Amino acid sequence: MPAFLKKLTEHIYSTYGDRLGASCIVLPNRRAILYIKSYLAGMLKQTTFLPEFYSIEDFVARCSGLVISDSLADQFRLYELHCELEGKDARSVEEFFPYAAWMLSDFNEIDMYLVDRQKLYTYLTEVRAMKLWNPDGRPLTDFEKNYLEFYRSIKQYYDGLHEKTNAKKLAYQGQAFRQLAENIEKEAEGWPWDKVIFAGFNALTPAEEKIIKYLLKREKAEIFWDADDYYLNNKDQEAGYFLRKYFHDFDKTEPRWIGNNFMNKKVRIIGVPGNTGQLKYAGEILLQLIKEKGSLDRTALVLSDESLLLPMLNSIPEEAGDFNVTMGLALKHTPLYSMIDTILSLQRNADRFREMRQGKQRAFYSKDLLRLICHPWFNMLLPGGSVNLAMEINEKVRNSNRIFIPANEIKELFHEVEGDKIMELFPGKVSPESMMESLSLLLGTLRQGFIELKENGSHDYGLELEYVFRFNSQFQRMKDLMKSYESISSLRTLQMIFRQLAQQDRIAFRGEPLKGLQVMGMLETRTLDFDTVIMISVNEGTLPSARLPNSFIPFDIKTESDFKLPTYRHNNRVFAYHFYRLLQRADEAYLLYNVESNALGGGEKSRFITQLQHEGPKYSPGIDISEELLSISPPAGIRDTTITIDKDKHVMRLLREEAEKGFHPSSLSKYINCPLQFYLARLARLADTDEIEETIDARTLGIVAHESLQKLLGEYLGVKLTKEIFKGFKKETRAEVRRQFQKFYHEDDISYGKNYLVVNVAEHMLNQLFDREAQWLGDGQEMIVSALEYGLSTLLLGADNTQVKFKGTADRIDKKGEKVRIIDYKTGGVDTSKLKPANWDKLFSDPEYSQAFQLMMYAWLYHKTNPEAKDMDAGIISLKTPGNGPDMVKPPDSKAIDLKTLQLFEEHLITLIQAIFDPSVPFKQTEDDKRCKYCSYKEICNRSLGKDEY
Repeated sequence: MPAFLKKLTEHIYSTYGDRLGASCIVLPNRRAILYIKSYLAGMLKQTTFLPEFYSIEDFVARCSGLVISDSLADQFRLYELHCELEGKDARSVEEFFPYAAWMLSDFNEIDMYLVDRQKLYTYLTEVRAMKLWNPDGRPLTDFEKNYLEFYRSIKQYYDGLHEKTNAKKLAYQGQAFRQLAENIEKEAEGWPWDKVIFAGFNALTPAEEKIIKYLLKREKAEIFWDADDYYLNNKDQEAGYFLRKYFHDFDKTEPRWIGNNFMNKKVRIIGVPGNTGQLKYAGEILLQLIKEKGSLDRTALVLSDESLLLPMLNSIPEEAGDFNVTMGLALKHTPLYSMIDTILSLQRNADRFREMRQGKQRAFYSKDLLRLICHPWFNMLLPGGSVNLAMEINEKVRNSNRIFIPANEIKELFHEVEGDKIMELFPGKVSPESMMESLSLLLGTLRQGFIELKENGSHDYGLELEYVFRFNSQFQRMKDLMKSYESISSLRTLQMIFRQLAQQDRIAFRGEPLKGLQVMGMLETRTLDFDTVIMISVNEGTLPSARLPNSFIPFDIKTESDFKLPTYRHNNRVFAYHFYRLLQRADEAYLLYNVESNALGGGEKSRFITQLQHEGPKYSPGIDISEELLSISPPAGIRDTTITIDKDKHVMRLLREEAEKGFHPSSLSKYINCPLQFYLARLARLADTDEIEETIDARTLGIVAHESLQKLLGEYLGVKLTKEIFKGFKKETRAEVRRQFQKFYHEDDISYGKNYLVVNVAEHMLNQLFDREAQWLGDGQEMIVSALEYGLSTLLLGADNTQVKFKGTADRIDKKGEKVRIIDYKTGGVDTSKLKPANWDKLFSDPEYSQAFQLMMYAWLYHKTNPEAKDMDAGIISLKTPGNGPDMVKPPDSKAIDLKTLQLFEEHLITLIQAIFDPSVPFKQTEDDKRCKYCSYKEICNRSLGKDEY
């Protein structure tokens, strides 16, 4: 099918061939200009002047004589106005900037749609006033008054911004369009063109309409629409909404070049799990096309979700050869952005730390520091690009377990690094100016490093050097803004500007724009035609986009007949046109969508796909539409096949080694919970990743409580305790608790915030315990603590005469009256029902009774080393609620631990050990998913997902 731009070029050449230079061609985007120039080059037989080519934005800037202003500078201009209007009540620049962005968006729409701004803002203020009006006569609150006053002031911001930009012959986009539209008669008189040709437009704004209609009426312009009968002449089809209106308003005659291109077309609709799955499948489609057609000329790969650009580029097969990327990569998605943003966060949080500590020295947040050290480009700052040295520094920070590292210790942390490459990131006096200087030096270091790597021939590094170049340009822009606006006085403001610029600016990829595969965003496809289209992320919420700019103008006011500002309906119609127009001349299309649900639902194909499936076959039997769902689910039955580890010679050797070291109650509880968990933890020795504890966790709290009790009670072993002794402990508790916490944390880290509260909680817990013990002794009771952190162990003969060691550590052994008690401390609560197993099978099979199992094993071990102890208690003191006293275990069918219960425990324990050592019984994953909830290995076992997510 002839491409729209080719037909347009043929018309221009045949109509204006001898005076091409006297014409001007205006298109929706710059990309289309390349194609027309290429087509003209093939038609021209002699040297001649070409027409002037413009995108619509460039055309308006050219004809209005205005320079389009920088949007970030406009936000600062609005902030200047804010300070002028509000005086001492002005918000900070960081607080105001989001509102400034909303205002600019609203102002742009107001001007593009030629809205009477006086009427709009008067109406808007009145509506807000009515909503705040109280029928009972109650006066407005201060908040309501400020709210209303802000809406009254918006027009002042509008007028003030126009004054500031006009004074410098600048204009934001809408302002330029409005100015040209309202002065078109005067401005058009001096234009050098005989004809202005507008082509490929769809949803024109009123300002654009006014300009074009004026030129058409005076026969100074032509307009060409790109449409298809499929959606144009179906009044219910939103894709043709605007064109049907324009054909009535602009041309009373029959429109040109309206085709029936949907009569024969092949459309494959493919649901794929996940974004990665879509990209990989798109790569497979490209390979298939290469096999069938030999090349990917006139093939477009269109990303509805532009954040997938980088992973998509990595999924394009090498067989595709050279390809062209038209959409550009936002600087925000580059590795250099993440590195610079991490450095700014590091320095910002150091300032916040100093403020929080009331002027003390700055200290760097460990997570920020680790993010920087772990950045893939950090080793570029190290001697020889040493990855090992980066890992050593990383380990040093982690092992310190410091939440904040003081600024005066940073140099020591990096003392192995030669030169000042890293210390340049830590200027002595930190300000926006000094940080810009440090970051500029960083760019220089990276640039030199990549150049040296490139010269070594290991890689081209062209893209990395382009990153450095673009950020260097943005830094210069930031420095210019800092010179112009005094409000950039903090690192917070500097980081905000940096993030905004990185979001706006894009790196253009080099490629062949007219040959090979074209990788594009949806907006870049305007006016272009392809034989084969592969569209990715054709999901509801992405196409059409569910995101609309924030606005101070409510929906109901936008839809008023006096204003008619765009809403989500307008957005849907625009993207419907882009979707169908892209398909209309394609022979085949592949529409991929993500079937995976997200937190908001998701997983739904776009309404445009559903419309096409419903309407296409009715329009023409020649439309071949098929749909398939790709599945990466495991084969049938694999979900129910548990993971097993056979006990081969190697595993049996590991078991024997573990038996020699000794089985703790906790390790046997792991086996009861899940044999595979026991294998991974005790035999495979898979350890959890060490993380810096920002806030004191339950494990550390438990250790501190145990160590503090051991230190305080340790001096009184074998002594008859009195209530005065326990009351005396309370005087020492605070100092001892802090001393124990300082083994894990720096003094500063436990002196504020949540950690400070946890330290106080630990102190309170111990004091409650001492109060309870003193009260109990005050009732005439006697207690002697014979041991603390008492090591227990014994040996049994297992299978094949293997000696099996059992061991444990009892927190406390004491004697209450004549009865021995084995006490375990817990910082959490205790479910006493789980200390009373109904039978022995329950104790040895249900992990919910793990505390009862531990206490029974402690009692059994104690008896083995102290045979005279035949009648004893074993229980838990909850430091959370010590007033309840020890909660004692109750063995099955018995009220106390005696010789009989200990013998029964041993029999069941031997049975458990025999199962563990039985070579025919593999280590098998538990079938009860609930047991996996708190397991460290659930990711390995794919138990981190619910059943419905497989």
